[in-house]
Amino acid sequence: MKLNRSRPSTGLLSAVGQERRVPLRGRITKQIANCCIARLLVLATENVRLPIVTYIDSPGGSVAEALGVISTMNGIRCPVVTFCHGQAVGPAAVIAAHGLRGFRVGTPEAQFSLKGFETAGKGNDWAVFESVLPMFVEILAADAHKQRDQVLKWLKEGAQFTSQEALANGLIDAVSSQPLYPELM
Repeated sequence: MKLNRSRPSTGLLSAVGQERRVPLRGRITKQIANCCIARLLVLATENVRLPIVTYIDSPGGSVAEALGVISTMNGIRCPVVTFCHGQAVGPAAVIAAHGLRGFRVGTPEAQFSLKGFETAGKGNDWAVFESVLPMFVEILAADAHKQRDQVLKWLKEGAQFTSQEALANGLIDAVSSQPLYPELM
């Protein structure tokens, strides 16, 4: 593969086998989400065949901004694998579960929690969250292959999972110290 050296690199690495990374680190704010979305779009434009690895270590954050990231993941054609190497709380856990099936990974130390959803304005305003709750239930139920009632219970109770428990419940596909990569599409 030959790179066009006339422009700055945006993550497409020249060495074969190296990955294209999108960090999702820290509280999911408008700025963090916009950076993640922009990086996903740029990398997807560069090469639709090479996988993108989203590195997740987030204590939760905005439900609206997380939906923007999920929408972008749905809208690009290249595979997006997820790798949780710290915590994935609230909307970050939903993003982690939304990666390419078979390639959603958490490190042995990773922690997953379905609390930490924030809405615009007043932090954890449950009434506002309930308006978007059906979307999160639908997304997570499909990604984890669980019944909607089970997922709704997880979200309302703020269920917490170790990596092994996240694996057993369908939030991730493997526990590993490294991301997994699909064959080139």
